[in-house]
Amino acid sequence: MRTLPVFFLLLLCWLLLAAVSLLHGSGIAAADLWQPKRIDPLDWQLLIELRLPRLLAAAASGALLASAGVAIQARFRNPLAEPGLVGINSGAALAAAGALSLGGGLYLVSGAAFAGGLFALLLTRLLGRRGDGTRLILCGLAVSTLLGSLLTLLISTLPDGSLRTVTFWLMGSFASAEWPFASLLLLATPLIWLALFRHWRFLNALQLGESAAYHLGFEVARLEWRIVILAALASGLVVSGCGMIGFVGLMAPHLARQWIGGDSRRLLLCAPLLGVLLTTLADWAARGLLSPAELPVGVITSLLGAPFFLWLLQKNQTGERHA
Repeated sequence: MRTLPVFFLLLLCWLLLAAVSLLHGSGIAAADLWQPKRIDPLDWQLLIELRLPRLLAAAASGALLASAGVAIQARFRNPLAEPGLVGINSGAALAAAGALSLGGGLYLVSGAAFAGGLFALLLTRLLGRRGDGTRLILCGLAVSTLLGSLLTLLISTLPDGSLRTVTFWLMGSFASAEWPFASLLLLATPLIWLALFRHWRFLNALQLGESAAYHLGFEVARLEWRIVILAALASGLVVSGCGMIGFVGLMAPHLARQWIGGDSRRLLLCAPLLGVLLTTLADWAARGLLSPAELPVGVITSLLGAPFFLWLLQKNQTGERHA
């Protein structure tokens, strides 16, 4: 399937979904947007100060996670790899929770999440360097379990006030996304995406193996570091403000691959939009399924992603048996 039609179709779907999500339960009709004077000032303030930054934060988070997923899957030559499954989310969550418990602000928590995610990814790579893709995933799950245990230990030592803040944040939610954080994500998303997109040829070469990429003229060691750092930065930013939102980096690249093939240039155009759709849909469902109560977004993405991961794992195993 051609890339541009898919791109514009996904963009149109997101615009429609964004409008529905933005206006759902707000008391504002779509027709009133063309005549703002008819809108109650309180409803308008709710829309601009709460709904809009939340929507934009969800969209930017989906784009970042999907872009990181494309990069990680190409780097490790494994379609099952994603930020959560190779330990990035757990490392970022542990470091960010530590910064939150110390009363850190937005930039301190974001920096800690990036450092924690990068450490976890490098640890996973170190442990799984001598094995195949399956060993890498197993090492990632082991690292995630270890860091998750340390996170539980940290949470158990927190006072009640910090405990409530960290626990709610860990579940994954865009409820607390305000303009400062949404603005940070909106600034970071195009910069990280452009940095990854510049290396689409290298990502394609990596899928042939590190040796092949080297013989094609790429500085493999230097560029690999760059890809790893960008993926950790993308995931760390999302975790620092929104908590643990898993499986978006797995589902979006794989679905895009089914439609447009495995070329990294095409994937980096369409997979982020699929990630945007997934996080926006998950946020809308989190607000609406048990209204007026609200579900954590991380629960919604896990309910979608865990069966998807098992299906993908079974599909890969079946393909290997027939190969």
